Amino acid sequence: MPAYAIYNTPHKDFNLLHWGHFDAPDAYFALKVGEQTMAFVSELEYDRCRAVGTFDNVFLWSDIRKELKKRFRSGSFWQNFFQFLKDTYAVERFVVPDDFPAAIYAEISRQIPVAFDASFFEGQRAIKTDTDLSEIREACTLTADVLKEAIRILRESAVEEGVLYFEDEILTSERLRAMMEVYCLERGGIADGTIVACGRDGAYPHCVGSGALRAGELIVIDVFPYLKTSHFYGDMTRTVVKGHATSEQKNIYQAVLDCQTALLEQLRPDVLTSDLQTFALRFFEQRGYGLKRTEFGTEGFIHSVGHGIGLDIHEYPSVGSKPIALKPGMVITVEPGLYFPTVGGVRIEDDVLITNDGCEILTSCDKTLELS
Repeated sequence: MPAYAIYNTPHKDFNLLHWGHFDAPDAYFALKVGEQTMAFVSELEYDRCRAVGTFDNVFLWSDIRKELKKRFRSGSFWQNFFQFLKDTYAVERFVVPDDFPAAIYAEISRQIPVAFDASFFEGQRAIKTDTDLSEIREACTLTADVLKEAIRILRESAVEEGVLYFEDEILTSERLRAMMEVYCLERGGIADGTIVACGRDGAYPHCVGSGALRAGELIVIDVFPYLKTSHFYGDMTRTVVKGHATSEQKNIYQAVLDCQTALLEQLRPDVLTSDLQTFALRFFEQRGYGLKRTEFGTEGFIHSVGHGIGLDIHEYPSVGSKPIALKPGMVITVEPGLYFPTVGGVRIEDDVLITNDGCEILTSCDKTLELS
């Protein structure tokens, strides 16, 4: 029987949260044998792990060290520890993630079979449980609320010489982002890295944006908070123009909105993610927005259709060129976008649950382009 081992902090390997629902600032060791999960922690975390975690068993490192001294007269701690696990749980081989500590791997792999299996670790959270879905729904509601608050602020902003003012101060990307993040924090979420990208900043999908927000320009707002209590994420993007949009901006926006609508209509079990990616690329080509390089950079649809979401903001499955069959219980984003260095960007994103006969959209926020 294989045993799956992780040695990391929960915020660097979310499978630890998935296995035991126990967060800690320091790395700890966890093992999964069959359906049984166990954690090995210090005295600092032992009582709390037993009280709030869901591991089947929790062990003290100090107790393990005493046991190893009784059983083994030579060998390093990690060699003896893995041999102890192998003997105790009838383990044939250990399977570890790609970022397992190299020093420990080097010690134990000389004597004990150890393999890497990225597909197991990346895919085990793909199908959400009812508890997972409850947390994700809450995260999506919070995400929508934060985005609606940003749109409210933009609607109520005044325009002076093309620049937005809110409560008599210039409304910058930095200011609106801070207001969104505080709003989120007060409601139990953390919204790090929120994107408020105006004009040309929006042509770069991961540019967070800077400087004054301006009327008549595309503003991409992408917020992806997680719940402080459970660390489940929501992820949502809207693109708006304060005031009147140009014909070019309207045409680009409509193409993205139509593409997202068409993609959502195709979501159901067994659809391949690569087919969704190909569909989006062809859709934009037919609308006259094919992917191409210019003297200013690459323009058009320059990223994947979406990604899985859950305990991490980007997790399996990737909704891109790799063919992955969608399954009921998967939660993904659907976020087509178009990007032009001379104009800006448009992205519209929602979170979606794959159901037995189609899909359910988990995020809800108006998709109006122009804000008066």
